[in-house]
Amino acid sequence: MQEFILPDIGEGIVECELLAWLVAEGDTIVEDQPVAEVMTDKATVQIPAMYSGVITKLHYQTGDIAKVHQPLFAMDISMQSSGKQHKSLASPAVRRLAKESGIDINVIKGSGNKGRVMKGDVTSNTLDFVTRNSLGPLKAAGQISTETSAESTKMRGLQAAMAKHMAHAWASIPHFTVSDECTMDNLLAIKQTLSAQFAQADIKLTLLPFMVKALSLAMREFPIINASVSQDGEAIEYHSSHNIGIAIDTPKGLIVPNIKDVQALSIYKIAQRIQELVKAAQHNQLSAEDLQGGTVTISNIGPIGGITATPIINHPQVAIVALGKIQRLPRFNEQDEVVGVNIMNINWSGDHRVIDGATMVRFNNAWMQYLIQPVAMLTHLR
Repeated sequence: MQEFILPDIGEGIVECELLAWLVAEGDTIVEDQPVAEVMTDKATVQIPAMYSGVITKLHYQTGDIAKVHQPLFAMDISMQSSGKQHKSLASPAVRRLAKESGIDINVIKGSGNKGRVMKGDVTSNTLDFVTRNSLGPLKAAGQISTETSAESTKMRGLQAAMAKHMAHAWASIPHFTVSDECTMDNLLAIKQTLSAQFAQADIKLTLLPFMVKALSLAMREFPIINASVSQDGEAIEYHSSHNIGIAIDTPKGLIVPNIKDVQALSIYKIAQRIQELVKAAQHNQLSAEDLQGGTVTISNIGPIGGITATPIINHPQVAIVALGKIQRLPRFNEQDEVVGVNIMNINWSGDHRVIDGATMVRFNNAWMQYLIQPVAMLTHLR
């Protein structure tokens, strides 16, 4: 019998909420298979098994608070070859969907990590799934009311964690904002030129890797942007590593993994890492390491249509930027002629305890200069 001890998740976290068991007692599992989904006040993560074997005891119920360094579950590793049918890797929601659809989930070839069965794998294995699960027959039978009513739902998971984290940040950090507009024509041209080359390596090139690298270059001149305030609020801690967080919208809420040591990475490596993080976030496969140690954050609202925003700083960081959508707008050139220009709004929030308005404007000017004339980055690239 092997007890699995909940490991230290880092950053002083001593407990977490058990959101969901991804297995049941009696299940045969394999090494690295996700067993539980837990939520700290910083993020939601999956806990994988260290061994293959059979789950014999789950020590907590959904919603319980699990303690770090205490047993989370028990398993019999001597039963790894017990002859029981190995169950497909899948979340409880996907298993329920398969059951409701009349499909044996163990015969489905999963498209997820380590063959994990995803929702799309289930729906693609039956032609009449939508028909049999439509609301029409239920409404006709009077099983679903058409009357409107108010409902309340307790916030859980990432939503609850975000609410707690943002409330603390807003209450404890004196925010100020700086906004500007940035001409993006030259950067768009470079992206267009390099897209095919990146595509050969199965990387979809966006503007974000250039923005991330330019941000790192600008922070060399303004290290205060890459700092944080100590826990007692009496010291400024400067960070040598540029761990730039990128806010990702997922089905379970907003999550902010970070790209480690951007100052040492090429634009190609940054683009590759962004793609990896986005994929992991969408499949709830981010590691605790991905979520820890961020030093500054980029929130890109442009892809869904936002222009301006006032982002809330991701404590204990001291700055965050929100990027608006790119718009083709009329502007005057140096000859007072009206021309069409691709414009993006940039919106910074800073911690006024350590950053003043003039410093933020000067820093933003340095960052925007790399975006307006991206060829200037070439002298700094490794």
